[in-house]
Amino acid sequence: MNECIFCNIVAGTAPSHIVHEDDAHVAFLSIFPNTEAVTVVIPKQHHGSYVVDVPDSVSDALLSFAKKVAKKIDTAYEDVDRCAFVFEGFGVDHLHIKLFPLHGTTSDTWRERKSDVDKYFEFYEGHISSHDHKRADDATLAQIAERIRKAP
Repeated sequence: MNECIFCNIVAGTAPSHIVHEDDAHVAFLSIFPNTEAVTVVIPKQHHGSYVVDVPDSVSDALLSFAKKVAKKIDTAYEDVDRCAFVFEGFGVDHLHIKLFPLHGTTSDTWRERKSDVDKYFEFYEGHISSHDHKRADDATLAQIAERIRKAP
């Protein structure tokens, strides 16, 4: 049996709660959600989980499919105006996007939403937060930008 749980879901040998599918992709509910309707979107063909290492044709097609799934989630929930898309891939080494419905975000117009989280991450802790932290020093930002520009 294949060791990749996502490949097993594609093969039908592992249980899943599929919400949308086409010839090349499948979307299913996470069995470990941290909010209702967290959805995992994968290509049916196995690719490693780091999105920058796959051909653009694969990532572009996956993103296009995920956008359709996100719209379905938005429509299914009156309190969801959009979904967050996360390419992280440390749980399963099979390319995937996690869609997080942002419950409580519906409104007639866009508005800024601030977080009261006040934490800076020195290391990846197994989760991602999109909150802003304190205003960074421009000299520090200039050094970081230079480091990235000089990288091969």
